[in-house]
Amino acid sequence: MAAKNKADSGAKVTGKAESAPKFPIEKLKENCLNLFGVSTSTFVGATYGMVGKYTVEEMKTHIETWKKEAVK
Repeated sequence: MAAKNKADSGAKVTGKAESAPKFPIEKLKENCLNLFGVSTSTFVGATYGMVGKYTVEEMKTHIETWKKEAVK
């Protein structure tokens, strides 16, 4: 039984059951230069109107997409 539990716990670690931690936008903004390589003003522009919590990878993808958009 112990061996089965060990195998089960290993599957959980490698599976999608565990997700990356999510952080509030304010926390991501405090560390935007280190995390995303953008200034605070760029981060604020990219996240204008956004609320909630995001993973670093989700926010990185959003900022890169935002930077590629044409100016309106």
